[in-house]
Amino acid sequence: MSILNHIALRVSDLERSKRFYNIALGLEPTFEHNIKGPQFEKVSGIKGFDVVFAVMSDMESKVNLELVEFKNEFSERPSQFNHIAFEVLDVDTLHVKLTEMGIRTISEPVTLSHENEKINGKRFFYFNDPDGNVIEVFNKKEGLYSD
Repeated sequence: MSILNHIALRVSDLERSKRFYNIALGLEPTFEHNIKGPQFEKVSGIKGFDVVFAVMSDMESKVNLELVEFKNEFSERPSQFNHIAFEVLDVDTLHVKLTEMGIRTISEPVTLSHENEKINGKRFFYFNDPDGNVIEVFNKKEGLYSD
């Protein structure tokens, strides 16, 4: 079983995009933080991973939109990091299942060690669908992105 949690979009100007999604669709900002380092490089397959991301939430459906602004030259290719994310019951079991099906994942599951308690302990990995779209799956984590 999986539950849609968020869709991530690369943006060129985080503040402008936050205002747009708030005004146009009524999404509320619930979390913002800089993320970078070896764990993020490993799980995403992106060297030099360094982003600021803001979570904009639909308070009724609880579906989140992650707006991601890269802080380095990687920002030249906006679609490579766009992804859809699902909460799953067991990331490790799903990883084994996908591997046994011959589906290549970008990395094995990674558990974040991060100073921000809202994302610390998140266990996740990425893989591609048949058309190359990026999918993130992660274990449900109480308080993820919430106040």
